[in-house]
Amino acid sequence: MAKAKMAGQDRAVGKATNPSSTRKQARQQRAVGEKAATRQHLLEAAADILREGSIFDLTAIDLGRRAGVTRQTVYRYFPKTESIFKALSDQVIGQIYDDLQLPSGANNPLDHFVTRAISVLTRDSRVTRQLALASALGRAAGSWHQVDPEALLVKVISERPEGERTDSPDAAAAARLMITYFRGALYGWAAGFYSDTEFEKQVRMAGKLKEPDGF
Repeated sequence: MAKAKMAGQDRAVGKATNPSSTRKQARQQRAVGEKAATRQHLLEAAADILREGSIFDLTAIDLGRRAGVTRQTVYRYFPKTESIFKALSDQVIGQIYDDLQLPSGANNPLDHFVTRAISVLTRDSRVTRQLALASALGRAAGSWHQVDPEALLVKVISERPEGERTDSPDAAAAARLMITYFRGALYGWAAGFYSDTEFEKQVRMAGKLKEPDGF
């Protein structure tokens, strides 16, 4: 029985140190890395197109030409143009959520939320405006389902004492009102009615729920 146990251990060691298995794992890891790099390269090329044009300029043919790959390669990663917009938009949303996980010494978590969101949204203003328009079209068509910050906002507002909630002691109701105000500011900014500075002012009003002349 001891011999059988030792033989099993020898096989396990041999399998773990098998050069063929090691090379296969290395190839698989390299393939995964190359795929991720190609996808990111396509997204960066798509962002370049949006900076220079509009959402209607982003097609598989133009993206392939900008990225230096075939149209088939584009379709392999992004079967539909909408999936490119979705991937770029998810990156922006992810940055907002990632930033919000950073520790904050601020006494007002809501102000922290608003400041972080504004920073991410205006970081690459031209691209984010285009993505906001694309997401609005996608949601209107019923084909775009995206993370909504309302749940996170409810949590942020819930952490404030009821007496400091500017519009309602109910956190969910306050969050819905603020999100509605925020979306109006977002789409006005995306359509070009607000500059980045004016957009920030509108978003902060959404956070404080004050009239413009009281800002």
